[in-house]
Parts: sequence; structure tokens; C-alpha cells
Amino acid sequence: MADRIRRRRQHHRKLAKKRRKRAQFLFGLVLACAALIFGVTYFVLHNYVSKYPAEIICDHIYIGGMDVSGMTKEEALQALEEHLAEDRSKTVTLQVGKKNAQATLEELGISYRDVEKTVDEAVAYGKEGGVISRYMKLRKLAKEKVVLSENIAVDPEQAEAVLNERAVPIADHAKNASISRTGTGFSIEEEQEGSTVDVAKSIAALEEHLNDGWKHEDFTQEMVLVKEEPQIKAADLESIQDELGTFSTDAGGGERWKNLETAAGKINGMILMPGQEVSVHDVTAPYDEEHGYVPAGSYENGQVVETYGGGICQVSTTLYNALLFAELEIVERYPHSMLVNYVDPSRDAAIAGDTKDLKFKNNQETPIYLEGGIDSSNQLRFTVYGKETRDENRTLEFVSETLAEEEYEVKYQEDPSAALGSVTYEGSPHTGKSARLWKVIYVDGKETDRQQINESHYNKSDQIIKIGTKSDNASAAAAVRSAIATQNYSKIMAAIGQAG
Repeated sequence: MADRIRRRRQHHRKLAKKRRKRAQFLFGLVLACAALIFGVTYFVLHNYVSKYPAEIICDHIYIGGMDVSGMTKEEALQALEEHLAEDRSKTVTLQVGKKNAQATLEELGISYRDVEKTVDEAVAYGKEGGVISRYMKLRKLAKEKVVLSENIAVDPEQAEAVLNERAVPIADHAKNASISRTGTGFSIEEEQEGSTVDVAKSIAALEEHLNDGWKHEDFTQEMVLVKEEPQIKAADLESIQDELGTFSTDAGGGERWKNLETAAGKINGMILMPGQEVSVHDVTAPYDEEHGYVPAGSYENGQVVETYGGGICQVSTTLYNALLFAELEIVERYPHSMLVNYVDPSRDAAIAGDTKDLKFKNNQETPIYLEGGIDSSNQLRFTVYGKETRDENRTLEFVSETLAEEEYEVKYQEDPSAALGSVTYEGSPHTGKSARLWKVIYVDGKETDRQQINESHYNKSDQIIKIGTKSDNASAAAAVRSAIATQNYSKIMAAIGQAG
């Protein structure tokens, strides 16, 4: 019995061993077939993907709207540059509410961001990665195109400048409350809320549109608007009731009078909130015909010359004195190069390009209002209004003190191009002077304090008299030249008399 069981077990072991060998053989056969199939497939796929040159962009690949199929990297870059040049000529209508302005994409500074990286991506499409993934991409290209983003960028500085110049001004901005003087007091006009352009968000929206569905043609872009609050409100102006300081100078006549009227008009009606600083140059410039100015006399390099806006310094000087009486803070002030005849020394305030300006600040806790113009008595007058907080029994006086003086000289010069004995006058004779300005404070009519406001120096300017020496009479011309060298008027006149 035991032998039979043992033989049966041995028989089962032999059968199991045969089955394992058969299974191993079949597994090896399947593995070999799979390897063969994989090898054949890989060979076929490799041959397929190898047909596409590494340096040539495959068919049906676009960068934005540009078909770059079959191009090299250099050709694609050139084509995109030409395409960009066409795009730059397109016009964008900047829509601000119901109003519009226009700009070209060139003005907005469009360009491609990382264009080489984009072209490299186009060249590499279907050329990198495993054979199967490359094959799948290339097979997909046969059925549908692949579009890579152009990645158009807008130059933020250029776009900001264009929007600030063209879009922002046409928004329905908030309106500040205003004030004007009437026969019985002051009239206040209420403020109004408004809107303005959010430049940063508008630029972002513009760039998003260029990269999302833009058809490379003229288009309209709606600007992003934000609520704008008025800076000055009617309640702020209710405290303006009192005259804080006033001053006037004679306006004269001629072309210079027109410049005084124009510049005063630009300052008239200004409201300064507490802490606000103003530059008279910035308010009244530029000085040209377009902005209402005419040529008139002004100082330049020690001479009186005709320039647009001549007389602007009388406007700043008159305002300066009104500000002194109002005791507002003078931030910046300069004297003229030479004395002026409409105020005492050290009471002037010159305006000269970027070198001389009158700047002042509202150092009060309440707003101030400036009124300026030429009155019926032909006086250029400025008055500062606000809330009076000074004692009624306190008064001011401003006193000019001369520290040094230098008289101008008369100088004779030869003019060899003018006829012998002719006399012409050049230059603008001015006495040189150094002066100091004092603020004298009185309480109940008695001086209680004296404060130095400024110290100023004015150059002298000599009178130049040119004597002609052109003559066929050499000895007579020589005699006049010798007399000129003495700088003696009597001798010069004598020599001219003898030559005649």
C-alpha cells in the first residue's frame, strides 16, 4: 500500500515538472514574440519620426496667426519680426466711457516676449522625448494644427505715457468744489464725484486681449475705470471768509501788460489745501504764443531783451508780497539779477526757466484762496483769502534795508563798422545793490519783533556807448580811437568835432 502511494506521488511530481517546463517555454515564447513585436514597432516608429529634420519646423505649426511650417529658426524669427511690424501699424480705439481716443500698437510699444524661446519650442515640437510620444505628436499634426502663443507684450512705460496723455484726460473726472468772491462775500459750488482710468489694469487688459483671440486688425479696447473722489469739498471751503494779505503794483501798458494779465489769470481762483505746495513757474508756464504770451522785455545776462512772457516776474513779485502779508510759508524765492523798478530791493521774486522759481506752501490748518488780476485802476493785485487766526491788534510792515551799493559806469567802446562820430547806446544801466528785507511786527501800533526775511544781491549793469570810427580819413579815425581810450566824454566829443 505504501509503495503505491509513493509511486503515485512521484508520478504527480513528474507531471507538475512537465507543466512548469511547458509554462516556462510558453512564457519565453511570448516574451520573445513581444520583444520582436516591440523591436519591429520601435523600428517602424523610429523610421517615421526620423523623417523630420531636427532644424526644420514641422507642418501645421503656428505661432499665433503665423504659419511657420517648414521654416528654420532664423526664418521663423524673421517672419515673426515682419509680422510684428505689420501689427504695430494697427490702431487701438481707447474707449473711456462714451468717449474715445486712439493710438497705434507701435505707440504702445508692443513686442514679443521671449520670442526665441517660442521659436525653439516650435522647432523642437515632435523632435524631443521618447519615440512613441514623438510619434503621437507628429500623428496629431497630420489631423490638426498646433498653435503656440505669440506672447505679445506691451511696454509698460510707453503704454502708461500714452494712456495718461490720451485716455485719462477724457474721463469724467471728479470736480472739486470751487469758490468765488461776490459783492457780498463768497459763493461756493458743490463738488462732484467722477471716474478715472486705472492705467495699470487697462494695460493688463489690453495685453490679455492681444494674446487671447486678437485677429491682428484694428480693435477697440475698453479702459478700466475706477471711482474718483474730489479732493476739495464744499465743506472744506466754508472757512474762507477773511482777507489775509494783499499787494499791488502798477501794471503799466504795452505788450508787457498782456503777459501780466495772462499769468495772473492762471493763478486767479487757485485753492490751496493745508500743506499744499505751489510752484508759480509750473502754474504759469510754458511761456509761448500758444499759451497766451507775447514778446516783452525781460532780464537776460545783464541786458533787457524781448522774450515771450516778459513781465512774468512782476506777477510772481506781486504775489510774493501778498503771501508775505498773509504769512504763508515761502519755500523758494530768488532775487532778480538786477534791480527792478516796481518794488523796493529784496521785495522781488524772479522767475527764470529751471533756475529761479517762487514756491510757497499753505501752512495754515484751513484752505486758502488766491485772487489775482488787473483792476480798474490798472493795478496788478493779488489777495490771499482764508480764515484769520491772528490777533486784530497785530499788524505787519516790510522794510527794505540797503547794505551796499555800487553805481553803474559809463563805458565807451569803438565801433569800427559805424560811421566816424556816430553814437549808439547799448545795455541797460543799473546800480548794483545788496539789501535785506525785514518783517516788522506791531502790536497796538508798537514794534514788538523784527525778523529777517531774506538778503539779496543785485548786479550793476554799465551803460555802453559805442562810437563809430569808420572813415576814409585815417588820422581822424585814429584821433577818435585815442580819445575813446581815455574814457573821457569831453575828449571823445572834441576829437569827433575836430574830425568833422
